[in-house]
Order: sequence, then C-alpha cells, then structure tokens
Amino acid sequence: MNTLYLEMGLRGTGVILLGLVLANFVAAKRLRYAENLAGSEVMVRQIFYVHCAYIISIISGLALLCLGWPQLLLEGGMGQVLSGFFGLFWASRVVVQLTYYDKELRRRERGWDVFFLLVFVVLCAVFTLATIYQ
Repeated sequence: MNTLYLEMGLRGTGVILLGLVLANFVAAKRLRYAENLAGSEVMVRQIFYVHCAYIISIISGLALLCLGWPQLLLEGGMGQVLSGFFGLFWASRVVVQLTYYDKELRRRERGWDVFFLLVFVVLCAVFTLATIYQ
C-alpha cells in the first residue's frame, strides 16, 4: 500500500475524530448528563466529568496528530506502536458497541447505532493498516 494513501486515510481519520469530539458535546446535552448525574455523589459526578474531559482531550490530540503529522504514525517503532494501540483501542470500542450497550436502546436508535459502529470500524481499520504497513 502506498504511503500517500495511508497518510490521506489518517487525515480523513483526523476529521472523523474531530467529529467524535463534537459528538461528545452533543451527547452530553442529548443524554442529559447533568440531570442524570444530579442524584449521584459529588465525587462520582466529578470523576465522570474528569473522565469525559480526558477522553475528549486524548481524541482531540489524536485528531491533531492525524491531521497535522500523519507520517509520524507511519514511521519507525513508535509510530507502529501508536498505530497498533489505536487499532486495538477502536476495535475494542466496536466490541463494546456490540456487546455492552443496551440492546433495546440500540434498536430504538438504530441509525445512530449503525453510524457509530461504522465510524469505529473505519477508525480500527485505518490504524490497523497503518500498523501492518510498517
């Protein structure tokens, strides 16, 4: 596979990741995080928000890496390790989508379920290809 195609794929992945960052803010409002967490202990609520912030930060950083410096994910041992980690990371997200989330909710929101499932499959595929290429 040509490096240019993989770089383009990683840049496209960066755009997808930025979309996921935005989706997290939409989800917070749509799923009424504040309302649903209102009855929980303060520490649980704080941990939830800190975890969300860190996840959004990591995804944002990965998006910037993919958009600005995709070749770093295609060169050398560190690039291979990072690409491999994120290939496994997004593959695990596919597994979570299929096995952990409530099946009734997934049925009710079938369009979103399929959309996000495809997003995570694409992310897994691109990072896995970037790993194998090396």
